[in-house]
Amino acid sequence: MSDTSRKVFPVETVLALVTGKEGVDIKEIAGYVTGRSVPCDVCAKAVGPFAAAWLVRCYPKFADLNWVEGQSWDAFVSTGKGMLGDSISLPAMDGLTKNLCGAVLDALAETKDSLTAQTAANVALEERVRTLEPAEARASALDKKVGELEDKIKAMNADMGGMRRQIAEFQGKVAINHDELMETIKDAIKDGLKGMVVGGAAAGAAAAEAGDAGAVAPEENSVPDDFGFGSSGANSDGFGF
Repeated sequence: MSDTSRKVFPVETVLALVTGKEGVDIKEIAGYVTGRSVPCDVCAKAVGPFAAAWLVRCYPKFADLNWVEGQSWDAFVSTGKGMLGDSISLPAMDGLTKNLCGAVLDALAETKDSLTAQTAANVALEERVRTLEPAEARASALDKKVGELEDKIKAMNADMGGMRRQIAEFQGKVAINHDELMETIKDAIKDGLKGMVVGGAAAGAAAAEAGDAGAVAPEENSVPDDFGFGSSGANSDGFGF
């Protein structure tokens, strides 16, 4: 490798890359050693193990550095500086190490893009839900009103059915037989005339007893059965007297 393909970084930054230390921006150095853009801290941390393997090839002493969880960071950096100096010149990855690291970064990028798309879809869905909630509430109210109207229509149809049955029964009861009606009228007239004749005879008998004992009381008249509504009269139309 030529010197032009190298770049100098502080040892502390290199150690932060390989250990994935929190709170340190390692995207620049991760991008340099992989030869590609590293846009997020997650991707930069994923580069760390590959960078450590690469650094061991470049600087065998680097294998003697062992970071222990809970160890003082400043002490670890001091140990690194004692072994490697304050800064270190790094070449970019190549070969199999670079390819493997690139495959991991591609997978992470796809995952990130998928999560971004899902997040955007969720945001759009939430916005749509917020937009549709009032409409759904109105639709629910309309459904309730429609149900109430349907119940009223059913009740009205039931009432109409009962009214139709009552009308049918009433129509059957008021059906008129013309012959029976005429006979009833004739009987009523006969009964009225009989009452008039009987009443007149009683009045005549009372007058005879009071004023003239020798007078003969008028005979009780009777109404013939064929009086009126019969065949008397010149034209025999059945309505003669």
